[in-house]
Amino acid sequence: MDGPDDRPDLDSIREVMRTGLTRRRFLKAAGMGAAVGIAAPSLLAACGGEAETKTWDPTEVFSGEPAGTLNFANWPLYIDKAKDSEGNVFYPSLKKFGQATGIDVTYKEAIQDNPIFFGKIQPQLEAGQPTGWDLIVMSNGWEFWVMVQRGWVYPLDTSKRPTFDKHAVDWAKDPMFDPGAKHSMAYQWGLTSIAVNHDLVSAPITKLDDLMDTKKLPPHSVGMLKDDMADFVMQNLGIDPPTSQPPEWKEAAAWLTKQRDTGLVRQYYSQGYADDMTAGNLAATLSWSGDVLFYAVWGGYSNLEFIVPEAGCVRWVDNMMIPAYAENPVGALELADFFYHPDIATGLQEWVLYMSPVDGTQERFLEDAAAAEERGWKGYANKLYTSAKSDLLFPSPEFMQNVSWMRQLTTQEEKDEWDSIFEPISAH
Repeated sequence: MDGPDDRPDLDSIREVMRTGLTRRRFLKAAGMGAAVGIAAPSLLAACGGEAETKTWDPTEVFSGEPAGTLNFANWPLYIDKAKDSEGNVFYPSLKKFGQATGIDVTYKEAIQDNPIFFGKIQPQLEAGQPTGWDLIVMSNGWEFWVMVQRGWVYPLDTSKRPTFDKHAVDWAKDPMFDPGAKHSMAYQWGLTSIAVNHDLVSAPITKLDDLMDTKKLPPHSVGMLKDDMADFVMQNLGIDPPTSQPPEWKEAAAWLTKQRDTGLVRQYYSQGYADDMTAGNLAATLSWSGDVLFYAVWGGYSNLEFIVPEAGCVRWVDNMMIPAYAENPVGALELADFFYHPDIATGLQEWVLYMSPVDGTQERFLEDAAAAEERGWKGYANKLYTSAKSDLLFPSPEFMQNVSWMRQLTTQEEKDEWDSIFEPISAH
């Protein structure tokens, strides 16, 4: 066997009460506004030309034996959960890792936003001090790039991840934003496109311009995602987001401004759009694939559908990274590699309902559906079958033909120009 031979405990998984929150849903917390205000300027300071860039020898960093404890920071509800016989919630994948390695993982839902979390750990990284975390999950994008460029994450010893080498899908071994996966290992990934509430639209929503069509959509019934909308619009205007330049950014901004002026946009969301979506306040909204799959298939919202226009949509990846000065980098790399066992990856994917970077999980989805059916859990089995056949979890090559990466900003000048073009739209 490539990994642990015990499959996810369907009895326990079935008992876990899912909530409406998923990895990409924002958990509102007191003081969030203040945190945002702190994070933005500190991020700008991180990119100044005077900061020292650290370099590391991965063979030295990852030599020796792992420590017995490990601190893992992740997003809310972004790992598999189950209940024991006494009703206590635990994390099956982390329990199995502990049994296999003897390493005790302390797991915290400490990340609710990339800039905010980065702003919290940046002072320690600048000071050359441990952040308190051995493994973190960060999305590809600006903060990811800054951490890599400043040497604030360890380059990985790529000779010490055999499970990744054997089971990672091809793109995960060489992602656009981290060639050779030298600084990160993909955790989960997903798509940004349009969620439609069929109860509220008067005609099919099939293309970008439908999101500004006042004949198809009621006033104030469209949601837009601040961080994703520019790339999504460019993709649907026939612009290649990864290679786009300021004139094309302005073209996308012109479309977004025209849409804003129709009065259709209810809100420009950072996260949390799903509350309005499920409350019936949004006829159409930019959304994340796993959220809509959960609500439509598992949550009973059959009126919701994730629509990918003919021109396509965009993708993002959440990545496991080991911050510089981590106290157990060897154990962290072992845990990241452990998530690439197909059985472990399947248990994780069945719970979070986002796309896995691990080959072979679809077959195990179907096996678990058959096992649930044999035990008489027909509703649960049907949901597993439906999920296993969905392009939102297992996209076909044809489906992926028009799915693009987003623009990777790689200088402070680019970031400033991008912000000057797009931020005034959502701030209006």
